[in-house]
Amino acid sequence: MISNDSTVWEDTLLAVEEGQAVPVIGRDLLVVDTETGPQRYHRLVAERLAAELKIPTDHLPPEFDTNDVICAYEKFHGDSTGFSPRVVRIVKELKVPLPEALLRLAQISKFNLFVSTTCDTLLEEAIFKVRGRRPAAVAFPATSSLTDFDDALLEQHGSLVFQVLGRVSASAPFALTEGQILEQMHNFMSGPQRPDKLIARLKESHLLMLGVAFPDWLSRFLLRFARAKPLWDSRSIMEVIVDGGRPQQDFGVFLSHFSEQSRFFEGSPTDFVNELHRRWLERNPTTQPASNVADGGAEKPARMTSGSIFISYASEDRVAAFRLADQLSAAGLEVWVDRRINPGDNYRHTIERHIHECCAFVPVLSRNTQTDQPRWFRKEWELAARDLAPEYWGLDRGVFFPVVVDDTPNSELVEFKRKLFGSSSAARAPEGSPPPEFIQQLDQAQKAWRKTRA
Repeated sequence: MISNDSTVWEDTLLAVEEGQAVPVIGRDLLVVDTETGPQRYHRLVAERLAAELKIPTDHLPPEFDTNDVICAYEKFHGDSTGFSPRVVRIVKELKVPLPEALLRLAQISKFNLFVSTTCDTLLEEAIFKVRGRRPAAVAFPATSSLTDFDDALLEQHGSLVFQVLGRVSASAPFALTEGQILEQMHNFMSGPQRPDKLIARLKESHLLMLGVAFPDWLSRFLLRFARAKPLWDSRSIMEVIVDGGRPQQDFGVFLSHFSEQSRFFEGSPTDFVNELHRRWLERNPTTQPASNVADGGAEKPARMTSGSIFISYASEDRVAAFRLADQLSAAGLEVWVDRRINPGDNYRHTIERHIHECCAFVPVLSRNTQTDQPRWFRKEWELAARDLAPEYWGLDRGVFFPVVVDDTPNSELVEFKRKLFGSSSAARAPEGSPPPEFIQQLDQAQKAWRKTRA
């Protein structure tokens, strides 16, 4: 067993820099600031659940969680699905700052696949806050049409969060008890919806298991499941296990005897992430999170698939534009939006080609766009009006689908005074949340485009 050794850091940083490390996030990493000091997020959820069920906390273990609370309920007899609606509501009502450890992980740009053993959305929100781009979210069991890891999702969203024990949802199960964890891991490993692509990716990746805090027997079994060979066989990939917040001496001894490539870190998960973040920035001093990049002009825009929906926006409206793109993608539409912080002329020809190849052009309107200044988004709009719109003359469908993301009155929208978008009317999508009829219109436009090119 190697603990707190300098070689652990060197090996870990090399794996991260090569893009071959996958962080596996556990509940002990979710430490949030509260009025009474730092608290584990899932302890806060468990406390509220105990209060609702009228279970005295002094009857529970010192480090109790939702499993302990539910097992202490006198009417509980194994099936915990009836408690899910309560937890869904508690999670929605519980307002806490994002855990600093998750924000620091999101700032390490080489991480693009994150595996979570928790059911909340804190990791997803941390990535969105730091990178300004919402990751693809996949859960097991599935809560959407996304059911497995996919390289195309990484290219489209920039990152992916896979929740292996479910996601807080009113329509799909998620693990609240050790019994549910057992059943869901059994289905994850051998069920008909087993995510084979994710499992294959994990088998070839270095794993950073951060605060997972599974029972010893399950930790051993999962570690073996994620490897193609017995743990004692020579291999080029490693695991870093960080569960110092809980007693795991037996697990550490097991690794020292049977898994030479495993590294067991004895500090707390948050301490490990803090140190990893510090060392990463020290070795990559010019690397900054996307949301803090001052000059994004050198960053190449992502490739667009022909027939995608093109979203054009003012930089001040990026959050609303990204939310619009994410919600359209979640509805099954193929969408393209320039995720760079400062879109500019460096890749003008690429942007122009994307506009010519889109099936629908969506200009995002707000108070930020009511200007005569030669902003980049106006160049996109004028280009689409000049070169793209004529291709649709005489057809029974349009190409412009303007959308207003704030409360700007229609009378103040200068684009319509100038008839820049012809006879198109603007939909209302407050803060980037589109109405169902707008999604339906875009879906019809995309299907019509594909039909003409079939």
